[in-house]
Amino acid sequence: MIKRLLFLITLVGFVTVCNSQSIPKWKIEDVVKSFSKKNDTVYVVNFWATFCKPCIAEIPDFIRIVEKYKTQKVKLLLVSLDLPAFYPARVADFVKKNNYNTNIVWLNETNADHFCPMIDKKWSGAIPSTIIVNNKTGYRKFVEDQVSPADFEASIKAAIGGNAFNKYAAPMNDASVIDKYPTGAATSTMNYVTFRSTDSAVYAITGGKVNTIVKIDNFKVVIIENEGLYYTYSNLGSTTVKKGDVIKNDQLIGYATASLNGDIPTLELYINNSEKSILLTKANFTNRKDKREFDYFKDGPKEPQ
Repeated sequence: MIKRLLFLITLVGFVTVCNSQSIPKWKIEDVVKSFSKKNDTVYVVNFWATFCKPCIAEIPDFIRIVEKYKTQKVKLLLVSLDLPAFYPARVADFVKKNNYNTNIVWLNETNADHFCPMIDKKWSGAIPSTIIVNNKTGYRKFVEDQVSPADFEASIKAAIGGNAFNKYAAPMNDASVIDKYPTGAATSTMNYVTFRSTDSAVYAITGGKVNTIVKIDNFKVVIIENEGLYYTYSNLGSTTVKKGDVIKNDQLIGYATASLNGDIPTLELYINNSEKSILLTKANFTNRKDKREFDYFKDGPKEPQ
């Protein structure tokens, strides 16, 4: 009986170790090699850890969205940056508990100065961080921050190519997108949209660097550059940023000016670069659900504190 009990304990321990060791141990060169193949596959490599709350928050959406596009050759690799003491048992247990049904490896590296530049020269080592690559089209995007489901899916569509359009969050809370030409051939020439809202707070639809700020009469224009694209926010009544500032996605950049009748804040948004303009319509934007920085026009226009 004792021998049988010892055998069962040994067997259980063996199975546990085997399950724990089912997550491979990779070097950074292995990771780079995994997304460097010359094909039309879209590779998504996400760096995370079991102790990182933003990482854990975004992973289920990553898995769900990649599964949605798997027939279009989209693959996801989760690279754990957990401490050596957490590998293999704690990482494997966490993966099993959360049902992460995707490719997972543990990064066997300790020198961030070595492995970070091999992914992206701008990577400081912070997580979550994600790189999306399509070697056939040359698409490559690196994000050192948590990514919203909408932004992640937009990046996947852009990496796949074709007729996929970007999806942005409306710059103002409760903003209503007004198509300049809702129907007809004129729509094909439109490269901006107008927002009207009872809330004047304007947030960046993408991160980037403030390239230009221009004051014209009683409103301001802010231009933000991100990966060769320029995001122009026109008709701002005031702004909380200055030229050279680095802003994050969804960061408050200012307040929209009032419309011609003086009561509804209005904002025009343009997106373009030297080679192309992105056609913007209502379909490109989703309304905000959060409520922040309430309408400052209620007490009359004033500069934010």
